[in-house]
Amino acid sequence: MEKFFATCPRGLEQVLAAELATLQAHDVKTIDGGVGFAGDLALCYAANLESRVASRVLWQVGQAKYRNEQDIYDAARALAWPHWFDVHRSIRVNVAAIKSPLKSLDFATLRIKDAVCDAFRAAGGKRPDVDTAAPDVRIHAFLTRDETTFYLDTSGEALFKRGWRVAGGEAPLRENLAAGILRLAGWATPTPLLDPMCGSGTFLVEAAMTALDVAPGLNRRFGFEKLENFDAKKWRVLHDRAQARRMPVQPLPIYGGDKSGNMLKLARQNLEAAGLKDAVQLKQVD
Repeated sequence: MEKFFATCPRGLEQVLAAELATLQAHDVKTIDGGVGFAGDLALCYAANLESRVASRVLWQVGQAKYRNEQDIYDAARALAWPHWFDVHRSIRVNVAAIKSPLKSLDFATLRIKDAVCDAFRAAGGKRPDVDTAAPDVRIHAFLTRDETTFYLDTSGEALFKRGWRVAGGEAPLRENLAAGILRLAGWATPTPLLDPMCGSGTFLVEAAMTALDVAPGLNRRFGFEKLENFDAKKWRVLHDRAQARRMPVQPLPIYGGDKSGNMLKLARQNLEAAGLKDAVQLKQVD
């Protein structure tokens, strides 16, 4: 059984834990900023596909005690990176910390990158390229006072990027935050929903997707598809199952209003991109 950690906006940990429990996750534990859980890789695929609240799903691949950057390098160098992804995949390393004694997280990031590249050189004489903008594989490390934990990011792009947003206002609400707020509010169909200041329509799209049982990850790609242990058959079964249960678009008791006609135009564009234009009613109103 593998260990995972799903990150989420602060305040939504309990909502995310409930989501993961419905997916049959094991050992579900909430901490600030996310939820730890355990299961097989199929569960990891399902969490990425189905979670409306998670920001990322990280697969724990290593853990070790440390005192300095050399200890972190040694711990990362000992992991089987060439077993998990191909040398031709580009990488990016992200490091976060709480109460770490290290003076520079940037230097720790560099040492982990060196360790990964050295592991590939030792295995086959080549090293992966680094791409900080659009990497194939994201490697995360989390440092506490004396322990480092290494993760592979199975999500790729953050999960709030559902693939439907084509237009945003000045400060668009993130999709997973909107979905979590709807869950905290206790809203569910057939209860009507009105967003009187709908902006670019994030609440409206997320509500309609929930009402029609549209899996949030149905129309996007994921980081786990680029890993060596990717099971395409299992993923296809999960994806096809989610596609089959999607309800046909129909008028819903979901209403959006805004005093700005330009904002309503953006909301209409996003609803159309999500295939939900006929599910939500919009009206310009103060």
